[in-house]
Amino acid sequence: MLKYELSTALKSKRVTALLCFFLLIVAYDLYSNYMENFGEYLRVGGSKPTGSSIMHPCFASFLTAANRGHLPHILMTWTFPLYPLFAYADTFALQKQYGYYNLLLTKAERQKVVSSRFAVSFLIPFFIALITLFLNFGVANIMFKGGTSFMGLERYVTGSMIDSLYTFSVLHPYVTYISHIFAFSLVAGMYGMFCAGVNFIVPKYSVLYTVSFFAWIIFMNMPYSVMNMLQSFAYDEGVIEIIVPAVYYTLIVVATVVGTYVYKVRYDEL
Repeated sequence: MLKYELSTALKSKRVTALLCFFLLIVAYDLYSNYMENFGEYLRVGGSKPTGSSIMHPCFASFLTAANRGHLPHILMTWTFPLYPLFAYADTFALQKQYGYYNLLLTKAERQKVVSSRFAVSFLIPFFIALITLFLNFGVANIMFKGGTSFMGLERYVTGSMIDSLYTFSVLHPYVTYISHIFAFSLVAGMYGMFCAGVNFIVPKYSVLYTVSFFAWIIFMNMPYSVMNMLQSFAYDEGVIEIIVPAVYYTLIVVATVVGTYVYKVRYDEL
């Protein structure tokens, strides 16, 4: 059942469109950073900037949001629920409306149908984000090879406990950035599962999109925002601002998925 659902989703034009959209956003971000660092050299000529004159490849990559105005990162994060919903998580509403879901239940066990939906809702946005961000990271390492600047974050490299996460991120930028790539991808995949859970309970587009966006706005504006996991090299309060949102976000998503699974498998007769 999982293989069938996954292959069906991957054949969808939605997945291709979302991947292309992600690639365009991160490409624009990288291009803007490149012009910011190399623009004068390209216009005037002379010696090509390197070292502290240009960004470190990790700092120039998408998740750092180093782009002037932060437009690409804002576009990605503030409209975040659209991506897992568009990719797959909202398909149950349409299938329920046309009776396809009930037809599936005549051909496969209810547990397999529901669990495969949750699995695909996680896998599609997770891998789209993972592939896009690693491609962006790889190109950044080529374009900004030799760059060492963290745009002033170097001053936080101290022995202070408050600045310990800044210190670690600057001293180990590759570990830091790759960790954020996986964190971003996990958040995307888990939100796909959350949206699928909401869709199982209320299979109506208007309610699904409203609840999904409202929940995301709450996640973004809580004292320890989920945004802290989506942006690298931005730590005001240390490691606690990463751990706390990771814990409550995971608990809420798991509770939603488990609750929905139990309801659909044990009690929902339709």
